[in-house]
Amino acid sequence: MVTRENTMVPLASPDAQASPDVEGEVRRKISADLTEHFRDLWAYRELLLQFTRRDISVRYKQAAIGVAWAVLTPLVVVLSGWVLRLAFGRISGEMPNDQMMAGVAVKSLGWAFFVGAMGFGTASITGHLALITKTYFPRAILPIASVLTQLVDAAIAIVAVAIALPFFGVGFSLGFLWIAPIAVLLLLFTTAVTLAASCANVFFRDARHLVQIVLTFGIFFTPVFFDASAFGHTGSRIAMLNPLAPLLEGLRLAVVQGHNLARPLVDDTGLLIWTPLYLVYSAVWAFVGLLVTMAYFHRAEFDFAEYV
Repeated sequence: MVTRENTMVPLASPDAQASPDVEGEVRRKISADLTEHFRDLWAYRELLLQFTRRDISVRYKQAAIGVAWAVLTPLVVVLSGWVLRLAFGRISGEMPNDQMMAGVAVKSLGWAFFVGAMGFGTASITGHLALITKTYFPRAILPIASVLTQLVDAAIAIVAVAIALPFFGVGFSLGFLWIAPIAVLLLLFTTAVTLAASCANVFFRDARHLVQIVLTFGIFFTPVFFDASAFGHTGSRIAMLNPLAPLLEGLRLAVVQGHNLARPLVDDTGLLIWTPLYLVYSAVWAFVGLLVTMAYFHRAEFDFAEYV
């Protein structure tokens, strides 16, 4: 006769059993939402191009100065930066040189692109009441079209700055190869923030006022008029916590100074001006931010018609 001892087997708590399953289910759900969203965007890519063409046409068709508007915003930023640089230089006794002025001009391109895309993209959904309530299409097309439209403005401004750079003693260097990856990261990050802002503006109409405040005063917290290294060892690292800061500073170092961004840069005083980790930091914000906002946007867009 075979007997079996009555042993007590400890049971796992319900939370311990459910937690991995819940986490796995959440990951699968997010993955499915993203896959569905990107598939919809690809299926409606022609509509995206149509919205982009329409926005470009509307922006320039009845404009008194035409495509000069594309140069006006970065030009105002550049002139403002030069005035501040000259004023602070006169106070400190160290007048800005051509390289400093060129740096402001280059960084103003990235800032103007971000501001323009955010400004038009935030109200892109609430401004299309008839379309939102009457027909289905991926709502993300509207803010993305605003970002793509701003690319046209940026391209015109880039040509203008490229013509002006040789007059500041900036010539071609291998650092120009970094323009493409920085531009891609700036595009992805701007798209992510614009999607989040446009979605928030649907549910909270005062969100556009908050965006306007950020766009108005954000330039003073972003190294456009100044270099992050001006704040010293600790201050420069704090300034670079702004995801836009490494992109703008990297653009300046690569274009104006011809620096290879894959290598750290330290000045004569031992101050760390650049490390490749700064670019990795911005890349994480760009890619993760875009995926998160895409997933949330896709789940929230089905409620837009009730709030628009």
